[in-house]
Formats: sequence, structure tokens, C-alpha cells
Amino acid sequence: MRRVLSSSEQDKIVELAAKGDLTQDIADRFGVTRQAIRNVLRRRGVPGRRVGKLTDEQRREVVDRFEAGEKPADIAAAFGLAEPSVRGLLDRRGVDPRVNHTLREDAFDDLSDPRACCWAGFVFTDGSVSRRHGHKGSVSIGLAIRDYGHLESFRNFLGSTHAISVSNQGRTCQFSVRSDHLVDRLLELGRYSDKISTRLFFSRDFWRGVVDGDGSIGAYRVGNAEALRPQFRLCGREALLTHFLDFLDVHGIVGLSVRPHKSIFNVGTNSGPAAEIIELLYVGAVVALPRKAEMAWRILNEATKDFVML
Repeated sequence: MRRVLSSSEQDKIVELAAKGDLTQDIADRFGVTRQAIRNVLRRRGVPGRRVGKLTDEQRREVVDRFEAGEKPADIAAAFGLAEPSVRGLLDRRGVDPRVNHTLREDAFDDLSDPRACCWAGFVFTDGSVSRRHGHKGSVSIGLAIRDYGHLESFRNFLGSTHAISVSNQGRTCQFSVRSDHLVDRLLELGRYSDKISTRLFFSRDFWRGVVDGDGSIGAYRVGNAEALRPQFRLCGREALLTHFLDFLDVHGIVGLSVRPHKSIFNVGTNSGPAAEIIELLYVGAVVALPRKAEMAWRILNEATKDFVML
């Protein structure tokens, strides 16, 4: 039976159309067909959106979705366009629509690979894993421009040819891919959950990725002492930090606690325990954020300089 839209719903439809929302998106929101939405707009005297007439924001989304791996035909269907219109838009924006991007969608399937564990940890803290109705799942990471090389390493790990974009007047960089399988796998492993995969829990590589994302390590001098005092900090969700302390306990590092800090939580320690954690996570690391790996080496091998936290 055909659903009848109330007067208030029709008012909302007109409002959404005026903002530039796509007919299909409005139809999905109200659980009706696109034709039903067109009929409402026609009766209210709202001219239909001409095919190919997109807002600037929608044009940017077309480019972003293509660079994240979505096919022009799928993008065209989502925006109610003809495929040649999408290809023409991409060409005008300097994006070659003939490029078929590659992506290793099984990158996180084998957790015996230390690289997979480390990058999972990094995504858990510095990455976003998301879904949106009518779109493929998205995995993205945004970093300060100084860590551009690390974002390139993540792209290489995924076997991806997707672009890394630079924004905020050259201060930040962003990488994003679309893959339902990658999203499903990362959610299954525990991204956004209070529980994480057992395999990840026991992996020092995973926890190094977590620290690369939301941790800081450093060392400083106390008084006239020659030796530096190492320092370790990690912030994040309470459940994840509790798992981290349990992991440290397995390795004989005890006595730490999770403490509230503003809207999140943190774990911190100095001296011997900090050095033990840094050694456990970073010595012989296959993958690590370069500036933190360098800091870890200096903390563990040099004793004559004061280091800032990284």
C-alpha cells in the first residue's frame, strides 16, 4: 500500500530539496519512491533539480567518492546523473576518470602479519571507520602534514593507488578509501567496541600502532642527574586503555591505572616502567611512526640530552 506523506513531511521534503539534497536521498529518508518526492515538489511549485546541476559540495563529494575507489557508474546512480556527466566533472577537476584504483581489501584479514596489527592499532586511534546509507563503507585517516610519509606507508600497506589530499592551507593531509569488507573487518576486530580481537590484544604491534596514534613518549632531566627520566603517556577510550594495562600486566609491567582526563581517559608513567613500555613496543619494530620510533631509540640509547615529548 502506497504511503501517504503528511503535510509536515511534505514541508520537510521541500526544505531538503531547497538545500540541494538529492531526490533519492530524500526518498530513502521518507521510505517512498523518487517519483513520490517529485510529485510533492511539483505540487508545491518547486522546480525539479536539473540533471547535472550539483552544488559545489556535491561536486567535491563526487571527486572524493571516485578517489576513494567508487566506480563512476555507481556515483552517477547515487546522484541521479548520467555516467558521462560524472566522467566529465572528474575530467574538469583534473582527475583522470580512466584510472582504475587498486585496493587490497583483505589487508586486515591475516593478523599473523605484524604490519596488519600495527596499522589496525593506528586506525583504532587516529582513523575513522564509517558507514552511510547508500554509500560504501569508508576508512580514512587525517594527520598533520609532518606525518605525510606515514600516510603514504599506510596507503602502500593497503596496496592502494588512491590520492592523499592536502588541506587546511597545507597543514594537514587526508587519505580515504571505500570498502565494505575493510569496514566490516575493522568493526569485527573491535573498532568502536569495548572488546577487541584476542589476537590484537596479545600483539605488541597493535599496541605500538595505538601509541603511534594517541600516545606520547619522551625523556627529561631531573635536577643535576646525568640520566634522563623516560616518560610515557597514552590517552583514549577507557575500555581500550584497560585492555592496554592488561596487556602490560602479561609482560610484567604493573602498577599503572586508567585515569579520567577531560572527556577521555589516560595512562601515564615515568622512569623505569616508561622505559620498559617503550622497549616492549618499539625495539625491533617492523612498522612504526618514524618520529616516535626515532624518539624511542634515543630514549633507550642516549643519556646526555633532554628530549621533548612526541
